[in-house]
Amino acid sequence: MTAERRQTEKMLRAGRLLLVVSLPRNEPELARAAQAGGADVLKVHINVHHHASNTHFHGLAEERPALKEILDVGLPVGIVPGAHEAMASRQDILELDQMGIDFFDAYVHQMPAWMLQMETRMSRMLALSCQQRHTNFSLGPCAARCDLIEASIIEPEGYGEPMTVADLCDYGRICRSYPEIPVFVPTQRRITPDELPMLQEMGVRGIIIGAVVTGHEARTIEQVTHEFADILHRLRSSAQNTADVTDVRGGE
Repeated sequence: MTAERRQTEKMLRAGRLLLVVSLPRNEPELARAAQAGGADVLKVHINVHHHASNTHFHGLAEERPALKEILDVGLPVGIVPGAHEAMASRQDILELDQMGIDFFDAYVHQMPAWMLQMETRMSRMLALSCQQRHTNFSLGPCAARCDLIEASIIEPEGYGEPMTVADLCDYGRICRSYPEIPVFVPTQRRITPDELPMLQEMGVRGIIIGAVVTGHEARTIEQVTHEFADILHRLRSSAQNTADVTDVRGGE
């Protein structure tokens, strides 16, 4: 692949609040729908049964043709490489790197330790879960090997419920604990586009929208992605206008 690597990190360094669409199935049609709706990044899966979408994703050998087509859509693509005993192998990770995957993302209690040490051109996203509440979501020294964080901290029985103030407090605490690591929030809760400014105020750098809010079909994925992208565009424009005003005043 000739695609520039670590594109997600590059967009974050440019100050963008990112919109990631987690596809409910590894289907190119859904990737194109997300792109048409204004997604910045796509996320795919292998080796897992995804709770929110109730979809079973097979191993790399079976998913490879679809993944290559999704990569050809042209957006950066991150991947969940597995869970528990079905985690991707070292060879799988090397192949995903060669294919052009931008980052890999797994729960900290499921990611093999060797993945933190393995040298690839992919960014490492560590997903905190509800199991880390008893540690106040601490990554300890492992934070030094982490490029991105997914705050996937909602208990499965709470999926699809409205976001609470307690959730916001937890997201904010994670952001404050890791000011140098961009934090992404997935739509385990039924987060709405008009709640994005509150997440931004907490320090969140990206939103990962998935089946809970997008549904499972191309039509709804494009529509909902567009709704989130529209709000993010306004937030970016507002931030740029503020920066421009600050520059002008500073030059007076």
